[in-house]
Amino acid sequence: MAEMIRLLQNEWMKIFKRNSTIILIAILVGSVFLFAFVSSWGNSQQENVPWKEEVQQQIIMYEQQAGNPEATDKEITYYEEQQVIAEHRLEENIPPLDRGSFGQFLLDSKSNLAFATLFTVIIASGIVASEFIWGTIKLLTIRPVKRGKILWSKYGAVLLFSLTIALIAYVTSIISGWIFFDSGEGVLLTVDNGEVMKQSIWVESLKLYGLSFVNLFIMTSFAFMVGTLSRSNALAIGLSIFLMFTGQQMVFLLQEYTIMKYYLFTHADLTQYLQPRTLVEGITPQFSIVVLTTYLVIFLTISHLSFTKRDIAT
Repeated sequence: MAEMIRLLQNEWMKIFKRNSTIILIAILVGSVFLFAFVSSWGNSQQENVPWKEEVQQQIIMYEQQAGNPEATDKEITYYEEQQVIAEHRLEENIPPLDRGSFGQFLLDSKSNLAFATLFTVIIASGIVASEFIWGTIKLLTIRPVKRGKILWSKYGAVLLFSLTIALIAYVTSIISGWIFFDSGEGVLLTVDNGEVMKQSIWVESLKLYGLSFVNLFIMTSFAFMVGTLSRSNALAIGLSIFLMFTGQQMVFLLQEYTIMKYYLFTHADLTQYLQPRTLVEGITPQFSIVVLTTYLVIFLTISHLSFTKRDIAT
């Protein structure tokens, strides 16, 4: 155990000794601040509609959606709950969160994890491949440490980095939100066992970040596998980024085919279960967890076999 901790610390220091890592973190922080500024400016340009009028229009829309004969049971339940919340707002005079408020920005800021995912993929793809490119892999393997421990220490360091960069994105969103947005008025409401209750924006934002982190975790593991298997930093980064931007588009194009129920990117975004309709009809959170776990086991198995069984000289 002590040996694994030392290896993990060593890999962690390697990551942060690279100037590129500091640059990536700086770009992430700058991107979050830019997103906050642009969002604030965009909201200031929009015409303010009295919230009661907006809620009344939403009630009409929810009634229409719930009454749609083609709506699924899940969609009907979702729109009925939203209608109950909207009616409760009017009855109790409880406004929703302002679009230009800190609370709404914090909820929307989960999209910043897309930047975090991109940068973590760059680190994950190169943590093994760079050892072969620089020729330092031989120095690692001549030590009296099993190859498997070396590999898992690298994977553990990558996971810690992914958690760190997600935390940086969240904290930076909070700070930039305080700077560019007013506290605003409004309350976040939810339905629990048929009862309308207040929901903390902090709890909701952490839930959104937590669900979005699953995609970051899976993409990090995929990039780690490709980098280990191909020993090519460029290939791992290129393939991972390509799939990041095209994965869900493939789901939309081919969602009618049964095979898409087992496609990785059908399940990577767990926030879809907070919406009335999933990417592919018939999937459940439990099924998504099983599919993602299966892919994860495959990724790590391939990484382990590739690193421990292949000749270092190849």
